[in-house]
Amino acid sequence: MRKSEEWITENFESLVSKYGGKYIGVVNDQVISAALTPREVLENAKRLGKEEEEVSLLKVPTEEELICIL
Repeated sequence: MRKSEEWITENFESLVSKYGGKYIGVVNDQVISAALTPREVLENAKRLGKEEEEVSLLKVPTEEELICIL
């Protein structure tokens, strides 16, 4: 597991409350972009000088979606 993926797992609850329903891009334990589509996240990351390979992309579920899963 990449370091960013571990960070996402450890901080999942706060990510859901802050970014629920959006896609996020994480680099070096930091959310660098949040948007409604994965394309927007990757475009924002590119503008910030991040290569696509170094961005961990995640669709953050809403709290309601998590309740349905459980």
